[in-house]
Amino acid sequence: MSTLSELAVLAVLVAGALAIFSAERRIAALHAVTKPLATALLFLVVGWPHGRLSGWIAAGIALSIVGDVALLDHGDRAFVVGLAAFLLAHLSYVVGFVTAAGWAPWLGLVILFTGAATFLVLRAIWPTTAGLHAPVVAYGLAITAMVAAAFATLAGGLPDGIYAAVGSLLFYASDASLALNRFRRPIPHAPFLTLGLYWLGQVGIAIAAR
Repeated sequence: MSTLSELAVLAVLVAGALAIFSAERRIAALHAVTKPLATALLFLVVGWPHGRLSGWIAAGIALSIVGDVALLDHGDRAFVVGLAAFLLAHLSYVVGFVTAAGWAPWLGLVILFTGAATFLVLRAIWPTTAGLHAPVVAYGLAITAMVAAAFATLAGGLPDGIYAAVGSLLFYASDASLALNRFRRPIPHAPFLTLGLYWLGQVGIAIAAR
């Protein structure tokens, strides 16, 4: 990575750390600024979109900012808006990754294991998501597809495909912990998982697209 990209990654991590700190300490004003800021700084990691992959990833980052802002509110309506924004973000990532994707037999295992994990998470939160079953299933399918498409960039020979693959897994773990924290049972110090893994995952995806 260039020095500028390294500084951009550092800026994302610093802003993300402040967002996690403010979430833990319940400093609402600081959190409202640093949470979307950390995601917006990912644009600097990607740089000016120079192809289909980077363009779609940039679109996904923009949608992620919409989701970040929506989820500053903890109400059900805001949650649905955030869910929709992140679902579209995952679909943008899928389209972007597909432009650099290939196929290998081991991708079947990735799809199998990720799909099984999604099924288990959905089963765990199913009793408490009445009225949201269709959106959460759609979201589960979208993020499963995102992970598979990210790994497919390795088969397609994307130079930094490993960042996309690892980043997608971290993003997946973040969303799974968010769902379990909200709909299953509270996780102690949840922001370290839900937000920490989220930005680490997003950084990996942005690096792959730069």
